[in-house]
Amino acid sequence: MNKRKIALLAALAALAVWTASSRAPRAQNRVLANAFPAGLLLSPASCTTPEWPREARRYEVDGITVVHFQIGADGSIENPTIAKSSSWQLLDDAALRSLVKCKFKPGLDEAERNTYPIQFVWTLSGPAMIRPALVPASCKESGEFAGFEAFNRAPSGVDGVLVRFLVDPDGVPFGVKAEGGVGDASATRFIRSCKFALDPALPGEKTDTLYGRVLMKAR
Repeated sequence: MNKRKIALLAALAALAVWTASSRAPRAQNRVLANAFPAGLLLSPASCTTPEWPREARRYEVDGITVVHFQIGADGSIENPTIAKSSSWQLLDDAALRSLVKCKFKPGLDEAERNTYPIQFVWTLSGPAMIRPALVPASCKESGEFAGFEAFNRAPSGVDGVLVRFLVDPDGVPFGVKAEGGVGDASATRFIRSCKFALDPALPGEKTDTLYGRVLMKAR
């Protein structure tokens, strides 16, 4: 193994990290090119800083996306895959769109045979926002769903559906988005049957966003 390859492996063996805040100006967010060791990129300008999706900002969702990738003989990104989801497809997709634009120097020996990780950290800066809470016993009785658990961001599956939504001044959910699972449409209808409210006694800035899982009834 020659020195050039050893240097590459040592540089990328550790988890590269890119961090952004939804409320920070773009200039203050970390440039994606800086997540990689200097000298490995063909052009740092090719590694564009990921755009925090406008919809993700509106719904105030965050998380960590871990992507595994390989480097082709020509220096291009190959086989990028989501190794760990942020729970939100729009953030995962934004990470992939940005990463595949990166261009490493060609001819980095057998680098394309190795798989490397990079972690995209999507954070909501500032103090925690006060989000609406489910009004007890407000959801319509369902033969399919047992209820709603706020702030549970486990992936959609046979035991529940991950959703994010907004709440209007009357406590009615709208703009409900389900994160790809069995029963998305019915989970959306169930959430729309519920009522939510902000606790006026709680100090802090209020928001109209909420996320969690619609829980399936045990069968």
